[in-house]
Amino acid sequence: MFALIAKHMEVLKLNIFKPEWRLSLRTVLVLVAIGFMPILTAFSVNKYYEHLEIKVECFTQACTGAQVFIRSYFYLRQRDQCRQLATEIRRQRISYGVNENERMEQLFRRATERMLMLYRLMYAMYCGSFFFVLGPLIMPDSRKASLPLAFRIPYLPPDENLLYWCLNYVHHIFLIVVGIHHLAPIDGIIVLALISICTRISALELLLNELDGKITESKWQQTEHLEPCLDRIIELHTDMKRFAELVSSTFEMHFFTIFSMICSIICMCLNVIAGQPRNSIYPLLLASVCQLFVVCLFGNVLLIVNDRLPKSIYGIQWYRLTVTQQKKILFLLANAQTDIVMSAVFKPVNMTSFVAVCRASYSYFTILH
Repeated sequence: MFALIAKHMEVLKLNIFKPEWRLSLRTVLVLVAIGFMPILTAFSVNKYYEHLEIKVECFTQACTGAQVFIRSYFYLRQRDQCRQLATEIRRQRISYGVNENERMEQLFRRATERMLMLYRLMYAMYCGSFFFVLGPLIMPDSRKASLPLAFRIPYLPPDENLLYWCLNYVHHIFLIVVGIHHLAPIDGIIVLALISICTRISALELLLNELDGKITESKWQQTEHLEPCLDRIIELHTDMKRFAELVSSTFEMHFFTIFSMICSIICMCLNVIAGQPRNSIYPLLLASVCQLFVVCLFGNVLLIVNDRLPKSIYGIQWYRLTVTQQKKILFLLANAQTDIVMSAVFKPVNMTSFVAVCRASYSYFTILH
């Protein structure tokens, strides 16, 4: 699972899973290209100043570049948090006693398969951005010299020289590759971390179910021998909450950047579509909406899964436990009732926020018409 993410990171030489990772020539080239985006955007906007649709398209694609630029600090400043998350996700099987419990083994095996499948699907979705490369063949636009993106390299006018056109075309492919292999691993780790929290909650429910079976076999309020099982559940729940807080604090600014940039991209894409419906901007709009959908979907799944935990705690035969154990159950129940919500600073990361963005976008598009 992490080997696949590391493989995609390795395309840009940004495999920060390696403790010995250092900047390489390819990494420096990628970072220079990302840092060059504001200059490239300003030059391109100036060149396309008379064409409103192309200028807006340039700003739209520049927002994606801004997201890549802002979220680069994950590779540069959050390497330790990334390795810590990967280590804890790998070790969670041991913490929950997978080797000693067949049902727990099945639970974590299914979760691993689900993580791998979802990451592959998400990566394939991001690779849909390569559709831009076919833009000159499917929908050529003479206003931007039939190039995939609304960018042009300064002092290399693509409409005056075939060599310059080829250089601009290769540069656009390079930008697309950078965008895919820069964002997909980060968002993949976010999704894996959210699924990992959900899996831990499901594992706690399984442990509670097994504890309930042991209570049934015990005599009324003679359950002192179940003290280690109850303490273990409390410790694992506390550790799960700590892990969720680590995920939230690590990716809060990522969520904020995703919401901010994608809302801007959607608005500008709708401007382009309203002015010229036959346009090559649709893949970028679809990829942006899907990126926001995936993050909000798993934030919502986490909210739903966590909401089941208090019911599982109350559902055991707690009244057959000793008074001391009942007090522990009471504290566990109170602590489990707190929602685990990923925050994007100004909005929660869930489907309610996604629907709100879609409704606002539809209203905006209606106004444009």
